[in-house]
Amino acid sequence: MSLVSAQGELIRLCGRAGLNEGQRSVLEAVLAAGDPASVLTRHVGCELTGVVTLARAHSALESRARPGRVKAQPYANLAFRLAEASLEELEQVSLHVPAGRLDAAVAVLNSIAAGGAGGLESAADCRAKAALVQTARADLRAAVVAGLADVWRGCVTPDARQRLAREMAALCVIEGRRHYLLSAEVRAALSRGRLDADQLSQVLLPAERDLRVAVVVEGTSRLEGLEDLMEPACAPLAIAPGDPVAGWGRGTSDLKALIDMARHASDARRAWSRDQAGGQVVLTFNVRARDLGAAALLGRQRASELLDQYVAGQRTSEIRLRPETLAFDPAARRTLRLSVPALGARPVRPLTTGWPSALRESLRTAHIARVTEAPTTAAGLCWAALEALEVKPDSVDELARALSLQAVRQQVVDLHQRTRTAVAAEVAAARAAHRDAHAMADKLETVARKASGEHAATMAKKATAARAAAAERSAELEEARRAEAQLKVLDAWTGVGNDGVLRRPDHWLDAVSPPVDADPALQMAADALGHLLDFLKGETAVRLHDWRARLADPASLATWIEKTAKQFEKSLRWLYVIRNTALHDGQFVSASDLLDVHSGRALVDMTLEFLGNWFEHKDKAAPEFVALPAIRVIGHLARRQEEVVRRLRGGSREGWTVARLTSPTSTGWDRT
Repeated sequence: MSLVSAQGELIRLCGRAGLNEGQRSVLEAVLAAGDPASVLTRHVGCELTGVVTLARAHSALESRARPGRVKAQPYANLAFRLAEASLEELEQVSLHVPAGRLDAAVAVLNSIAAGGAGGLESAADCRAKAALVQTARADLRAAVVAGLADVWRGCVTPDARQRLAREMAALCVIEGRRHYLLSAEVRAALSRGRLDADQLSQVLLPAERDLRVAVVVEGTSRLEGLEDLMEPACAPLAIAPGDPVAGWGRGTSDLKALIDMARHASDARRAWSRDQAGGQVVLTFNVRARDLGAAALLGRQRASELLDQYVAGQRTSEIRLRPETLAFDPAARRTLRLSVPALGARPVRPLTTGWPSALRESLRTAHIARVTEAPTTAAGLCWAALEALEVKPDSVDELARALSLQAVRQQVVDLHQRTRTAVAAEVAAARAAHRDAHAMADKLETVARKASGEHAATMAKKATAARAAAAERSAELEEARRAEAQLKVLDAWTGVGNDGVLRRPDHWLDAVSPPVDADPALQMAADALGHLLDFLKGETAVRLHDWRARLADPASLATWIEKTAKQFEKSLRWLYVIRNTALHDGQFVSASDLLDVHSGRALVDMTLEFLGNWFEHKDKAAPEFVALPAIRVIGHLARRQEEVVRRLRGGSREGWTVARLTSPTSTGWDRT
């Protein structure tokens, strides 16, 4: 299903379920913030939520609580900073949830803050504080669920709605909800009719349940001592070729398909290279998770940890997991086939047309981080990719400022794409609603004509009501068509062709917030966007209004850039902590690891994106920019950010260009 079709279906289902504009907006915000396909500045991995910061503080304390470490990681001052950050965010969340719900959690963080970094030196102290923070995390979870229920009932401000949507999205990601399954379950719930606050909570965060997982272990024909290494509740079972299959109920046929696939793959590998052994075992066991996708990934993690023992015990053997995984829900009698990672199919292009020497090592490490399955290890490697660019802990503030410039461009381009998608989705939803309404009216009129007596009168009333509803859908479709026409006017101004690519980002910003002396072509585009703003609903409309206000007040835009830089800096410092705990101290699990790996990879992607653009165009730049190493490019862009912020605080955007904001051929303020 295309993005437009999926969004159009969601809009139609929200309408059929009777959701008001605020409910639809918060639901779309939760889904967008947790969508791995979202750009980083829209994803919850970039936001400093209470859920994320408290999880990170908890992970740091648990790591320092490990007994017998000569140098506990992270260092006490870093762990203390994380506790301070979580206190700051918790105080903000407490303003938007029922009064008193977070008093105990805030008190725990205040007590840690009062003790300073010195209170986190001993493992015993950290262990005690970690237990308290674990309770605070449970309190925060309950408060967010209660707060979102108030949002759903319309009892809160727009600011609270946006904040709690981000907090809920963070909970969904941290607790392992797979986005495509979450989105499908939201649609299924909406299709059943009205959705109250309790039902919404159950859809977003269903209870953990026992699920069955099967993975393929290559390189052996038998896993000895399996029962001694896994808990009895896991009910582990290793199925060798030819063994009977039992205990999977409706999932048996899928399990047999996995076994057959593994055998055929083994045979094909041996036929290709005769030095390959043919052993494989299908390992099945139970995990507790909230959905089948989470169960599959958790199962792979558990299986990988299990193989640590066997790999260490077989010095000359290569034992590994195949990418295919099966998860089974015995209660719902549903299965999920998964392959890790999910591969793409579209054409791909290189970052640059050459091989900039300043980026070679980082490109290699970033690639390894991308294909590493273990989330905490992959996140640690993301720091290593930045370190290959000579980024150090004392220079993360410069990288954060450079990233904040790239974030502006990312937000601007993404907002344009989402606006076009939202218009197309609204049109698709209006067409579908129009078709269904007229089909229903036609059907009821036919039944009424064929009926007799009292039944005919009843059906005639229903047919009349259905025809009136169909007339409303016709009016809505006509409005959607007018919006479609306005989008074409806007596309002509922004240089969008049939491919949908934004070629004039600065023209797009001009249309969002036009100057008072706008020329006729710009004014026509701005008027078109104004009509679209009146037409659009949901999260995209909220973002458009936010950016219109931000661009109309340059000082507000400067504040957003500075705030974004601070968020990036805190995320980068956490990435450094993960590098120390994962690669130096051997910690391979953390409370926020699923979010951390997404954030880490996205931070590296953004960094390589603006550096790749710089080195791609460096030959057109001034001579002093041609041979700069990556870290000096980062420093230069950090100073450019400071100049951009200074001039925006002066009250004007005149001359500011987002199209070349991080380019070596621009100052970011030389638009003509």
